[in-house]
Amino acid sequence: MGDGRLIGRFRTRPAAPRSIAAHAVGGDRLLGLGLIASSVLLVVGWTAPIMTVKRLFLFGDELSVLQGLFVLADHGDLGLLAILTLFTIVFPIAKLILAFRLWRHGDVTEPRFERHLRRVETLGRWSMLDVFLVSLTVAAVEGSLIADIHLHWGLYVFTAAVILSMITFSRMTMIAARMAKGIYP
Repeated sequence: MGDGRLIGRFRTRPAAPRSIAAHAVGGDRLLGLGLIASSVLLVVGWTAPIMTVKRLFLFGDELSVLQGLFVLADHGDLGLLAILTLFTIVFPIAKLILAFRLWRHGDVTEPRFERHLRRVETLGRWSMLDVFLVSLTVAAVEGSLIADIHLHWGLYVFTAAVILSMITFSRMTMIAARMAKGIYP
């Protein structure tokens, strides 16, 4: 029982002996924390207001990512709701969970490890669709004469989550490649 760290009342499972987490040195030891922080920022980015849309300079609607999904559900746009839910909620969370599992428990010496890294990278690319859609929405509303848009802090938190996960995963990929070649640490 003494092989894991004690956090509060919970004992954590130790990192796999040939995982990135077990061999990380210096600042690279914080990569797991970076993935957790990215997850927290992502959830905050989903719930925080990302924009206020004012129509005819009189009425304003403040929207978060989740509120936008609820609006789509209320309007019966189930196809678009399914696509946005998949690319905005499911893919980013799947990417972060899988990346953390690879960080902590993936064996870099296994032939399947690199294939798993590529899958996580692919998930990350597809989860960028939501950033594109938010940008497209902002551009469309800004070009309209009947609506005005004001961006809020939720958009910046959401963007920070995406950027932090990209940086963290990129560093993990580099470390894994160096470990596979026997040049890390």
